[in-house]
Parts: sequence; structure tokens; C-alpha cells
Amino acid sequence: MSMEPLKVSVIIPVRNQEKHLDACLQSVTRQTLKEIEIIIVEGGSSDGSPEIIYKYMDADPRIHLLNKSGEGLSLARQAGLDSAKGKYIYHLDGDDILEPNALELLYDRAEETDADMVVLNFWIVNEYNQTKKRSDSICFVRYSGIDFIRSLYLRQNYWMVWSVFHKRSLYENFEIRFKAELFLGEDTLLTSQLAYYSKKVVKLDSKPLLHHFIRKCPEEKRLNFSEKYYFDLHTYPELIRDFLKDKPEYKMLEESIDCLRLQSIARSFQYHCFGSAREMSREALCILRRHPSLNTMMGARMKRIFRAYSLSEGLGKLVSKLFL
Repeated sequence: MSMEPLKVSVIIPVRNQEKHLDACLQSVTRQTLKEIEIIIVEGGSSDGSPEIIYKYMDADPRIHLLNKSGEGLSLARQAGLDSAKGKYIYHLDGDDILEPNALELLYDRAEETDADMVVLNFWIVNEYNQTKKRSDSICFVRYSGIDFIRSLYLRQNYWMVWSVFHKRSLYENFEIRFKAELFLGEDTLLTSQLAYYSKKVVKLDSKPLLHHFIRKCPEEKRLNFSEKYYFDLHTYPELIRDFLKDKPEYKMLEESIDCLRLQSIARSFQYHCFGSAREMSREALCILRRHPSLNTMMGARMKRIFRAYSLSEGLGKLVSKLFL
């Protein structure tokens, strides 16, 4: 009896997620779409995560385990991709939860439209303030990959890897890989590459199919924001620019790429990272002068901080204390 072809490879990086891993794996193993493989990439957990994985492996032969201790999130996701055999790829975080029919709906939508990428609706659940918000990407039926890239950088859609379902052939036909050196922004770069090489991107209009959890409060994130994260925050927009600058569509994307850079500068200040603040502020103001339409995307408080820092460090520090 021949085996059914694998329809979807679900790639789940895991590291120290024992509190939430059981719910995550339960949501994947109980999917209504059965022709899937579940690739768990274990990153060297020091808690009970491995025992939970082994429990599910014993019960479900579709689960495959890769041990990639200490290699980081980007390489963990890449290892999963290198091992995947499904027609489609779906990346899932180890503490998130899928609706029972999520993969079936995404697969059917991709097949009926022959789309390279399918965008899904999801819930963003903030545990620290007990709020639940539906994703608010713009409504669309079909995009070219280039139009989708523009929408990503202009904050009209989401670039997180778990927000898109896509063909594995994109990785086989083009040089698309995670950047091992990135800890922050790795999904933005990857989604940019996937979108660029996609001929068709479609939306699945349904109820939210994923519950994505934010488990740290903003202050905790700010305190844990390291020099490495600061470096990545300014590196990934430049890597995206480097990827696109020799492409024929670069000119039409330049405004949206500048918008991405503007967001990285603002995010630095939100995390209280003020290294090179004066230079960054002047760069931000230049971008806003070059593309006046982007002024509506940047809050009045942040623009005041840019203007203050562009004049002097002392004034910038004073204004940032008032508005951040």
C-alpha cells in the first residue's frame, strides 16, 4: 500500500517551552489534514521540553526530531527546512496554537488558487495585559509578490514566518535561506525573499487560524534588549536593501524600503537604544522629507524626538524622557 504524499511540513523550533509546548503539539497532531509531517527542532532545552516531545513522538509517527543545541532560531528553522518533504511549508512557534482545521483550509486555498503564498488571519494574545487582538492586515484577494512586499514594509500586512503558508519549491528554485547571524528580523528577510519570488500571493478570508502569544511585557522586553538585538535591528533592513537593490523593481520599492528603515530607527528609540541617536534622527528626517507620504505613519511624538536629537544630544535626551 503506497503512502499518501506529504502535503505540509510543519516546522517547530523549541527551546525551554515546557509550559506551553503540550498545547502547541496537541493543536498540530489533531489537525484535520492528516498528510503532514511535524519537524521539531530542539535547541538545547534545560527544562522538560524534550520529555514532552518524546511523549508525542511515541504516539505519532509523523513527528521527527532534530537536535540543534545552541545554534539559534535562524539555524533551527533552516534545519527544519532542509529536512522538509511536504509540498507546502508552515513555520510555527513552539508556544503557539493552531485551530483544528487550519492546515486543511490553508492547503485547500493554496491548491485551488495555485498560490505560492497564502496569508492567514490570526489572534495576537497578550498575556501580560490580558488582551486579544485579531490581525488587521488589509483586505485583498490576490497580490503579485512585489505588491505584497510593498504592503509588508508599509505595515499593511505581516512579515512573521508563521503568518504565511507557502510552497516548498520556492526554496528549491531560488537561493532562499535564513541568515544564521540574525536573531532579530530573520523572518522579515526570509518573507521578503519568498514574496519576491512568488508569482501569486492570496489571502484566506476565514476566522483567525492561529493563536500567537506575547508573553513578555514591554518593560521586560526593553530590559532584555541586548547589543546583538540592537545590531540586528539596523542590519536586517540593510540586508533587505542589498537583496533588492540590483533587482529591476528596486526603484518602485525604494519608498517602502525606506519606510522599513524608518521603523527600525523608531523601534531603537522605543527600546531606549540611543547609540548614534543624532545620526539616526537626521537620517529619519531625510527619509520623511524624501517621502512625505510616510509622515502619516510616524507618530507626532517620535517625530519630535527625531527633530530634537537632530539639533543636539542634550535636547534629544530631554524630549525622549518626556515622550517615551
